[in-house]
Amino acid sequence: MSGSISIVIPTFNRVRALEAVWPSYLRHPDVARIIVVDDGSADGTKAMVEHLATSAPVPVKVLRHAARRGQPASRLTGIAEANTDWILFGEDDVWLSNDYCSTLLHEAEALGASIIAGRIVTALIPGDFSEDRLVDPPSDAKDYESVFDIESMSADYSARVPKPMSVPYLHSIALIRRSIFDSVSFDTWYAGNSWREETDFYLAANASGAKVYFTPNTVCYHLRGPICASGGQRINRLRLEYLVWRNTRYLVSKHWQYLTRVHGLRGSVNGWMVRYYLRRQLAQLQRIARHGVRSAYRG
Repeated sequence: MSGSISIVIPTFNRVRALEAVWPSYLRHPDVARIIVVDDGSADGTKAMVEHLATSAPVPVKVLRHAARRGQPASRLTGIAEANTDWILFGEDDVWLSNDYCSTLLHEAEALGASIIAGRIVTALIPGDFSEDRLVDPPSDAKDYESVFDIESMSADYSARVPKPMSVPYLHSIALIRRSIFDSVSFDTWYAGNSWREETDFYLAANASGAKVYFTPNTVCYHLRGPICASGGQRINRLRLEYLVWRNTRYLVSKHWQYLTRVHGLRGSVNGWMVRYYLRRQLAQLQRIARHGVRSAYRG
């Protein structure tokens, strides 16, 4: 199985975070190449990655969009360049554990999975990055219903589950069989911060018969703090809430027949959306009551 994975990392104006997590993408014997898709950055991303590539143990390809085209388009650019059996999507602010690729590849083969992801844990980075800040505290195992809430179209991807489980959707740091993209694609309709574009893809993959798994047996870390304060998919809170409504309604309308047949959603799309948004705003108020009005960790 050596060299059967291409890692695709879309990035936009987040050169500091990408440089910090870069070493974690170089430690995987199953990786044949790394493809970085620079989505029109103005912070020297392309030059920085080309410099880092000179000492990388695997080939690195940097593809650049002349202007920003969005996360789904960046994924498609990377997919078109990949020629291995498997593609792992990375992110410019996510650190992979040393066994992330090997564990996912081994379990995908054992389970007959087409898509699989491990746990993702938030790492709070108050200043300069250090691996010492990547902490995965012990926790009890949770069952499926405690992790995946289809009525809120959400999940706790940091949760430990008893064993790998078949799931409706995942976070973005997933290993995907290259042949899946012959019939399922990322939808470039999703704009702004591309809210829901990943969920859209996973629902479509499930509907096409793909086996999608979440495993507790490996972990990656999502960095939060000043190192990630720029670029990426960041937008202001009011625009985010608009896109949450707009993109979620598009997603649910697009997959409504599948969601009602397989996951038991009832009523109409509009009725579901009203219930969803009310639950979301209540959760927002509860979060503010616990943690204050700041939406991002700033250290």
